[in-house]
Amino acid sequence: MFQIVREDRSEPCDSVAIEPSTPRNGASTCGTRGVAYVLCGALAAVLTLCGDAAGQNNRDEPVFQATVADVAAQLQRITVPLNGNVVIDTNIEVQRADVTASEVADVQVVSPKRILVMGRGYGQTTLVLQTTSGQQQVLEVIVELDLSRLDNALKKIDPLSNAMAASVLGNIVLTGSVSSADAASRIVELATLFLPANTASGSGAAVVQNHLDVAGEQQVLLRCVVAEVSRSASRQLGVNGFLVGDTFRDAFFVNQIGGVNPIDIGAAADQFVTTDLAFLTGTAGIPLNPATTLSLGFPRVQLQTFIKAMADNTLLKILAEPNLVAISGETATFLAGGEFPIPVPQGLNTISIQFRQFGVRLNFTPIVRGQQRIRLRVAPEVSDVDFTTAVQIQGLVVPGLTTRSTETTVELGSGETIAIAGLLSDQTRAFATRVPGLGDVPILGSLFRSVEYRRSLTELVIFVTPDIVSPLDAHQPVVLPNDRTTSPSDLEFFGSGIMEATAKTGGDADALEMHPASGIGSQPDVLSVHGPWGHENRVSSR
Repeated sequence: MFQIVREDRSEPCDSVAIEPSTPRNGASTCGTRGVAYVLCGALAAVLTLCGDAAGQNNRDEPVFQATVADVAAQLQRITVPLNGNVVIDTNIEVQRADVTASEVADVQVVSPKRILVMGRGYGQTTLVLQTTSGQQQVLEVIVELDLSRLDNALKKIDPLSNAMAASVLGNIVLTGSVSSADAASRIVELATLFLPANTASGSGAAVVQNHLDVAGEQQVLLRCVVAEVSRSASRQLGVNGFLVGDTFRDAFFVNQIGGVNPIDIGAAADQFVTTDLAFLTGTAGIPLNPATTLSLGFPRVQLQTFIKAMADNTLLKILAEPNLVAISGETATFLAGGEFPIPVPQGLNTISIQFRQFGVRLNFTPIVRGQQRIRLRVAPEVSDVDFTTAVQIQGLVVPGLTTRSTETTVELGSGETIAIAGLLSDQTRAFATRVPGLGDVPILGSLFRSVEYRRSLTELVIFVTPDIVSPLDAHQPVVLPNDRTTSPSDLEFFGSGIMEATAKTGGDADALEMHPASGIGSQPDVLSVHGPWGHENRVSSR
C-alpha cells in the first residue's frame, strides 16, 4: 500500500511524499479530487522522465556502418626477382619494416631511409613500414623470375621474331610470333633452362607455357609422280610328235619333251604278241592342245609333229601423279583405287570377307621449317590386281597384288623436286629340256629338245615436289575438269559417235591463263584447278 502524507498541514497539498503505511480510519487529508490530481501529476512526471531518458539513450548510441578502403588504387607494388634483392629509398625515415609472409620475401632496414628486400619464394606479400613519427605505410611485394636475360637471348635465336617471355606464378609464358617451327622449338628449350630447380607453383612444378605463333603460310602442296616402264620379251621353241609303221616290225617313236601336245598312243588291248600289234591313238584320235601352234602329219606313214614356237614382247607404262595439301605437322592421306574381297575361312565351314585396298595411295606429313624449307615424311604406293598370282580359297579366286611403294623422310625447299626412289630391274631366265645325246646334235637336235627364254626390264622412279601454298581468294573462280565439256547433241552422238563435246566459251578462253596474284600461267588443258602456288614469299608480296 502507498500512502500520501502531508508534510505540513497548514500548507496546501502541493508537496507530498509517498511511503508505504496502513490507512487510518476516517483520516481524509485533501479530499478525493486532490488525491486524483496528485496521482495524475506524478504519473505524468514519471512518463516524461522515462521518455527523456530513452531519447537520450538513442542519441548517444552510434549506427553501425562498414566501409571498404580501396587500397589497391594507391598501393605501391614492388617486383623482386627470385633469389634477388631490391633496394627501396624513402623520403621519410623508417623505424621498422615487416612482411606478412617471410617465406616469400625478407626485409632489412639498412639505414633510416633505405630498405633492402630479398626474394625467397614465388608469391605475393605485404610490406609494412613504420616511420619515426608513428605513421604506417603499406607496400605490395611480388616475387617472380627475372627474365631480362631470356628476352635478350630470344633475339639472338630468332632476330626476326617478336617473342617475349613473362613470369606468371613461377611459370614462364612465351608469347609473340617466330619465323619457323624450329625457332619456336629452340626458344622453348632455352626457356626451360631458366626454370630454377626444385621450385613449385600453385599447380605443381614450374613449366614453360608455349603460346608462340609461327609466321607465314603453313600449308604444303605435295606433288608426287610415280613413273614406271616395264618391258618383257619371251621366246619359246618346242617339238612333239610320233612316228609309227603299219606293223610291229616298223616300230614307233614318240617325242613329248616339254609337253607341247601330250600324245596318247599305245598297243590295243586283248592282242597276242605273236601277231602284228595294232597301235591305237584313242577312240577319238589325238586332241590338239590350244598351246600347239603348228601340226604336221603324214597319215599313211603315221607321222605327226607338234611344234610350239612363240616370240612375245610386252610393254607396260604407269604414270601416277597424286597431289595432296596438308597443314604443317598434320598427316594427309590420298587413295584413288578400290577394294577387292578376300575370303577368310572360319570354323564350322564358314567364311568371312575382308577387303584389301589397291590403287594410287599417298601418305605424307609436312613440317614447315625456316627459310622456306620443308621436311617431309612421305609414303607413296601404286598397286595393281595381278591374277597371275591368284589363289583359290573354297572355290573363290583371290588375285594377288603388284605393288610399288616406298616410305622415307626428306627435306627440301619449296618448289624443289627430288627423286626419293628408283628401281632398275633386269631379269633374264632361260630353260632348255632335251633328250641326252640326240638333243645335242646340230640342227636335228632341235627335234629332241624344248627351249624357253624370258627377259624383263623394269624402270621405276618416284619424284616429290612440295610447295608452300595459300588458298584461293574470294573473287577467284575455280576451274574444274568438266567445265570445258558438254553433253553431245543427238547428231554428234549418233552421227559421229562423239561421247563428249567441247564447250564453246568463245573469246580467249583457250588462251594462256595467267593468275593475277602469283603471276604463274598455265594452259587450261594442263592444270584443271588454278590458284596461288609456288614460293610463299611471292604470294605474300601481293
